Amino acid sequence: MAKNTVKTERLLAVVAILTILLAWIIGYWRVDGDVTPYLYEAFPQTGYFQPIGNGYYQAWESQSRETLLGYVTLGSANGYGGPMQVAVAIDLDGQVLGLSVVRHKETPAWMQRVLRSDLFDSLMGKSYADAFEFGEDVDGVSGATYTSRAIVDVVQEGSREIAGSQLNLPVPVQDKPGIVFGIPEITLILLFAAGYIGHQQRFKYKKQIRWVSMLVGLIVLGFVYNNPLTIAFINKLLMGYFPDWRTSLYWYLLLGGILFVYTVDNKNPYCEWFCPFGAAQECMGAIGGAKVRTPAEYRTTLVWIQRGLAWLAIVVALLFRSPGISSYEVFGTLFALIGSGFQFVLLGIILVAALFLKRPWCSYLCPLRPVTDLIRLVRKWVIETWQKRNLKPIA
Repeated sequence: MAKNTVKTERLLAVVAILTILLAWIIGYWRVDGDVTPYLYEAFPQTGYFQPIGNGYYQAWESQSRETLLGYVTLGSANGYGGPMQVAVAIDLDGQVLGLSVVRHKETPAWMQRVLRSDLFDSLMGKSYADAFEFGEDVDGVSGATYTSRAIVDVVQEGSREIAGSQLNLPVPVQDKPGIVFGIPEITLILLFAAGYIGHQQRFKYKKQIRWVSMLVGLIVLGFVYNNPLTIAFINKLLMGYFPDWRTSLYWYLLLGGILFVYTVDNKNPYCEWFCPFGAAQECMGAIGGAKVRTPAEYRTTLVWIQRGLAWLAIVVALLFRSPGISSYEVFGTLFALIGSGFQFVLLGIILVAALFLKRPWCSYLCPLRPVTDLIRLVRKWVIETWQKRNLKPIA
């Protein structure tokens, strides 16, 4: 790579980082709107809400405050896209009367799936003393575990806070969440191990083990658990919305593994070896005989278009403090059949193109590749700077 090209890339990388930081600051100071309509949505019988602090409201029959109907609490929990604020209406016996999602950071299509499910109905009438366990007394939403878990956590915590602090009811001690370690986490560790073994120069079966890794990633991480890495999750971390490690160990293993391998070996184990959507494209390519067909004179332009789209997706998400608002990825469209009409059309185009072009999504559109390119650039820059300082003669 020419010296001027390297300087240009590094300059643009600095500009991108600075503009992302500026978007983060602007988004952080955006003012939220009025929550009153959501209080009435959760508790429509109420004539007057009286704030009593800590996000609690007394719900009165009228403004004269003669008859107390119950309480509404505004609570937050971490969904897939970030904090989710929910208004929870509680009666004088500590039972759930109504719910309203005030603010959320989830991808709209996924949120609509939750709202259309039986989750809210299964929460109505729940008591502060109930267990709120998925599959037993609460209906979960397949494919939207993090979103539905956040809503349930807000309802459970809100009902218990009102029962204890306002109704003086005996609230049972709530156990801390246990560490979730199951098939996805085990699969992820094995895939990282397979990638490490496959990258060894003396290993004879690199092609075979790579295909095994891709198929396992496609089936287990894609179709079974629908856990591909997305730009929305990267945006979530950039905003400081870190999920509880005990219930989100999978994501910390995934990101930690990628960063560790990059630091040590300068390899991208996820994208090349077990990204579910990358594997889907390669399967299509194996059927159609896909090859790299991009003319050399257009490759640089296409790379910068891809980087520009990724930068724009991050900046818009940070400005509006909503990780999924600018996500254009089609992973959920393939693995859970959820998405807008545009996403279904785009998915069809990508899968057909993958028959003839090698990984068209990864090569021209995926917003994660520019992120990994930035990591690689910064890594190389740091190493070069370190080496120059060590080689500098001592005066």
